[in-house]
Order: sequence, then structure tokens, then C-alpha cells
Amino acid sequence: MILTKLSLRLFCLLLVLSISLGPFGSCEIPGGLVDEETADTQREEFDLLMDELFADWVSSDALSMNYYLADPDKLNIERPGPTFGDVVSEELIIESKQETRELLERLNGFTYRSLREDQQIVFDILRRNLALYEILEREEDYSYYTGYIRPLIGIQVQFPILLAEFNFYTAEDIERYLDLMEDTGRYFNDMIEFERERSRRGFFLSESNVDKVTEQIESYLENREDNLLITVFDSRIDDYEGLDGQQREFYKQRNRELVLENVLPAYERLLDAMKELRGVGSRSGGLAELPGGREFAHALLRLRTGSDRSINELEVLLDEWLEDTFRNIIITLRSNNEIYDRLIEDQLEIDEDIPENIVSQLQRAVDRDFPPIRDTRLVILEVHENLQEHMSPAFYLAPAIDRFNDNVVYVNPASISSNLFMFTALAHESYPGHMYQTVYFLQQTPHPVRVSLSNTGYSEGWATYAEMRSYFFTDLDYEEAGLMWNFRLFDLLLQANIDFGVNVLGWSFDDAFDLLKSYNYNDMEIAESIYNNVTGMPLTSLNYSLGFIELTELINEAINIQGNSFELIEFHRFFLEFGPAPYPLLREHMIARFGGNT
Repeated sequence: MILTKLSLRLFCLLLVLSISLGPFGSCEIPGGLVDEETADTQREEFDLLMDELFADWVSSDALSMNYYLADPDKLNIERPGPTFGDVVSEELIIESKQETRELLERLNGFTYRSLREDQQIVFDILRRNLALYEILEREEDYSYYTGYIRPLIGIQVQFPILLAEFNFYTAEDIERYLDLMEDTGRYFNDMIEFERERSRRGFFLSESNVDKVTEQIESYLENREDNLLITVFDSRIDDYEGLDGQQREFYKQRNRELVLENVLPAYERLLDAMKELRGVGSRSGGLAELPGGREFAHALLRLRTGSDRSINELEVLLDEWLEDTFRNIIITLRSNNEIYDRLIEDQLEIDEDIPENIVSQLQRAVDRDFPPIRDTRLVILEVHENLQEHMSPAFYLAPAIDRFNDNVVYVNPASISSNLFMFTALAHESYPGHMYQTVYFLQQTPHPVRVSLSNTGYSEGWATYAEMRSYFFTDLDYEEAGLMWNFRLFDLLLQANIDFGVNVLGWSFDDAFDLLKSYNYNDMEIAESIYNNVTGMPLTSLNYSLGFIELTELINEAINIQGNSFELIEFHRFFLEFGPAPYPLLREHMIARFGGNT
């Protein structure tokens, strides 16, 4: 997974950009012809609008500013105060409606044909998103259908990592960091109140998912004196050049006090709130069981994945991919007794177990089918032991837009079951996955606003595609690599089908268990674990599976268009250069690039 450094703000930003979108969602693209002088003026004004949108977005809070810009002064962007920003509230929603109306009026003032291609891409993405946001904000309750606190990917897990990776570009950033830490108590209190409101409205986490969150918080609170926000900060201050001994001691002491007297008490209050709200106003099923939930879930799915397929089309597509993948596994195992024996004896494994060596091997392996990127720095870090029990196997932290040669991937040894798993997980996060895709796009010097319009289905679809292809970069033979590819894909698709069934189609737990049993998964604990995941983190798995499917379908269409002249490296080049976008827009430009009829 890619842990975006705006994770603390994503939910709030979604709402800020998504309110009162009716007029734009159904309007046609402004057309007509304008003279060249007017067109030049419109292009200039649209550039100013993009600058303004990005500045508003990146300056929403101090954490976002620090992670996305190393030097905001170069872009004449004013730094925000030391705050984590606003938590979603009724007041914020009302305020955002007015801001969005003003944005819509400005957008409607542009003539589409007068814009440059890069501006048209931004316009198209905004237009689609606004139409979806209109659905997502149709009812007031929709703002409370999803929340900040979630198992595995909630803020309670991400918060320490994001702070531990706060960039100290200058000595002033150390001061900014410490000032920001003072806002932790306020921020957590506001989050707790938001979750209480979710509970009052009947949309809170299920008891099982609350228990997971409670375990995560308790695990984080176990080690107070050697909390990672103390130990990591101390180490970074020791390594920071230009500080004298007195300054180092002052910063360390101030940070220690803030962690012990501000951050940890905030976590304790969150823990108390989770225990207080357990079973109060909770929902046990998916989004589809809520009023208007099916429509809401489909719109949210489209927004996240970049796929515009109908519910019926998605149901058929996911089911067909699951069946075909399972069939491929069975055919391979039945036709090759040797590979079956090696699988049973856990011999489909690789020797390499050092992350840095794996990344070097991956970097060499991508030379043939992937366009090159310039040299970039990648540091592999291990998840702090306080967080290992409840963190993903690996994740990538996106770099600052203006300093994208500094990249970090975290590896969680507690969640990595084999060397092969580590290899493919690192392919997902580094080469040719998230890090490679991010750096490649930023090296094209796109307007920064494109980062704020990123599409999770694009990025996770690409990273999953990279992960799958990496099986063929190992020492496994072709058939073994293909089998492991299909095993991994089947696992992803099985969860995706249940995620879609529960949150969009309205499946019950029994419905989900029936699908598992049809593929010989009869373990009740596995079924409950998957069901809890898809209700606690609704639609998350579809970013990976559906994103991968849409990307694969796009490749197949390019092959059909070009035939024998198709070159995979050229498709990769197109996909990476175009950058994050919804798949229908990618398809339109792919056809224009490679030829063919729409």
C-alpha cells in the first residue's frame, strides 16, 4: 500500500472538495470557439486557478505542507500555522459548500477547447470528481458513513509514522514540528467528537472492529519511555548537523515532554472513547445496509478506483476474474505433479532475504520492459516494534514534490511470512511499483495540482501490476511464477468480491461465507476476519484488485489495437507519463496515442 503523507487529512479533504456539486456534475463541457487572444487569456487564468487550488490544498495543515513541499517559498505559498487542520464537522461542511460554489462558477467560465492539453486533463478529472461528489454529499448523513478511526489504516496507526517521518529540511522545521505536536490533543479531541457523532447517527464501527482498534492503541501505549516518537526524534536530532549540545538537549527534552504529556494522553482519551462507544450506534454490515448506501458505495468506489463501470458490470467482471484465476490454478496443479509437490512442501521459495539486495535485484530486472528513471535515493526502514503487530507488511511514503529523489519504504518483519512475499511486497512498493511510478511521473514536471487529483485505483492498480510481474523477476521458473501470480491474484480477488458484495450489493456475513465455501474455504475465523476487514475498511481492497483489472484490460485493448507492433515498454511509458487519472480518461488518451476506434 502507499501511505500518502496526507493520510491525516484525506477524509476531510474529500469532503471539502466535494460539497454542493450539482450544477457541474450534469453540465456539458463548455465548448464553442474563441479567438486566440481570448484563448491565451483563458489559459493564463486556468494556470492561476491550478496554482490557487494547489496552494489551498497543500496549505490546509502543517503536516501536509511539510510532506508535499520542501520549499513552499519558491512557489510563493504561505505556510499554515502549527495545526493538523480541521476535522469534519457540520460547520466545516457548510463553509465548504460556499467555497465549492465559487469554484464551480470559475470553472464554468472556461471554454474547454481554449485550454492546453494538460489543462484539459485537470479539467476532465475535476469534472468527473465533482459529479461523484454530488452523489457523496447528497444526504447529510453520508459525511458520517466513513470515519477517521479504522482497523489497519486508521489515523491511530498512521499518526506515529507520519510524525516520525516529518522532514527536517531546515532547523526551523524542527521548531515547526514541536509546535505542531502541541496541537495533538485538540486534533484527537475533535476526532473523538466526530466518531461520537457517527455513533449517535448509527454508523459507528462494529464491535469486532472496535476491538481491533483498541488492541492497536493499547499496543502503541505499552512502551511509554521508549516510544518511537521519542527514540526516532532523538536519533534524528543527534544526526542533524549544525546544532550544538545545548540545542540538541533542549529539543530532545521538549519533544519528550510533548509525547508524554500531550500525544500519549490523547491516545488514552481515544482508547477510552473507543471502549465507551463499543456497541453504541454501531453497524455490523457494509455500506449498502445504510440508507442510500448502495448508491453512496458505488460513487465512492468510482471515485477511489477510477472505474466507471456500472454495478452490474462490476459484479460480472469481478466474478469472471475470480473464476478464471481459480481455473488457471487448478489447470496448472492438475497438469504438473512436480509443481504440486513443490508447492505442498513449501519449496516455491527464493533465497534472498535482505531488503536492500531485493530492491537492487528489482532495479536491474525492470530495465527491459520499463522506461528508465533518473537515479533516486531509496531508504528501507523497519517498522517500529510498537507498531509491527498492526501494520501492513510494507508501505511507501510519497516524497515532497520538489524533492522527490528522497524516498522511504517501510518493511514490517512481523507481517512478512516468506522471502518470496518480501520480494513481491517490495516490488509493489519500490521498483517497479509505487516509488518508481511516483518518481517517473514527477520527473515529467507536471503541475503540482495533479498530485492533489491523484487516483488510488491508478496508483494501487499499477503497484499491484508491478507486484504480479515481479514473480517473473525471481529464480522461479515460468510455470512456478505463473502459479504464484495466480495464487496471489486469487487471494486479492476473493477479498475484492466479498468487499464489493458486502458494501455495494448488500451481502450478509452468510453470503460472504457461502462464496468462501464455494472455493473450499470453510474456516469460520478466516471468514470473520475478511468480513471484519471489508466492513471496517469498506472498498479498500477494490483499489488494488479493480485497479489491476482496469489496467490489464487497458493493456489488452492496446494489444488489440496495435497487434504485432505492440511494445509493452511503450504502453508503460504512456501510462506513467500520463499519470494518475480515471481509467475512462486514460483509455481515451491511450486510443488517441496508439490509434483505433472508440
